[in-house]
Amino acid sequence: MDTIVLRTDLYQTLERNAQQEARTVDDIVNEAVEYYLREQQRIKLNREILAYETLYPELKQNYLGQWVAVHNQALVDHDKDRIALYRRIRARYGRTAVLLRQVTEHLHEEVWLRTPSTGKVTS
Repeated sequence: MDTIVLRTDLYQTLERNAQQEARTVDDIVNEAVEYYLREQQRIKLNREILAYETLYPELKQNYLGQWVAVHNQALVDHDKDRIALYRRIRARYGRTAVLLRQVTEHLHEEVWLRTPSTGKVTS
């Protein structure tokens, strides 16, 4: 395993914070790295969503009703079976964020949510 070297000032700050929180520096560093990686995946997924929207006219014409996979702003696979597509994508790309979306008639589907009534009548 490789060693990661932190700047002295960062390590000292982490040590103080760890003591105040009754945690270890390792715990704080692991949490921070985990957050960073999740954020990078979220940013990547947002890029894939924008790519899907750009590709949508072609996707609708060729893959309506199918599930598509968008990775690095390109269509990389498609299938009628979402689970089969998911398994191929996981086998090929591991835990990298890849957008899987069903191509529907409209780019943005309307979603209606029914909420329970509060029983209040307004006039």
